[in-house]
Amino acid sequence: MKTHVRLLLIGTLMASGFLPAALEAQAGGPGRRGDGNRAQLEERVRAQMGRVMREGLGLDEEQATRLSAVVQDFDGQRRELFALEQATRRRVEALLLEGGNDQDEARELIGRMGELREQEAEVFRSEQAALLEVLTPVQVLRLQELRQDLGQRIRALGGRNGAPGGGPGPGRGGRSGGTPGL
Repeated sequence: MKTHVRLLLIGTLMASGFLPAALEAQAGGPGRRGDGNRAQLEERVRAQMGRVMREGLGLDEEQATRLSAVVQDFDGQRRELFALEQATRRRVEALLLEGGNDQDEARELIGRMGELREQEAEVFRSEQAALLEVLTPVQVLRLQELRQDLGQRIRALGGRNGAPGGGPGPGRGGRSGGTPGL
């Protein structure tokens, strides 16, 4: 059972985009990923989240295994959207630092941000449907609550008022019920 919960935890945290942000916050910022403290912190986060998920959702081994598979199925989509959103944010920041006079590029960036929001909403809807094939509706709501709590704790660790990465990202607060990672 421990292995299944650990896989669930890894998938959940990676899918939600929170583990990398939490580890960067603890390590002092992006780019400091090579030290042993990161591995220790990662293991502590995994162990704690595994326990919280198992207890909070009342998962049996079969549910944990199936839930892990669902989370992994959506992991790639979430990572891709997160990367696209971060790239778009960086371009917006660069445009504004350059004086923000390129109206055509600004319009294009606004359109791109809207497309990303629509894609995020579709991933959220699809994942909710898949979760309902594994969990009861009440368990899905509990999972959403657990992820929201996790997001708040990670933001507190990072000393940020917004979501990891500098603001609301895919499935992070403020959208689709404010449920990080789902």
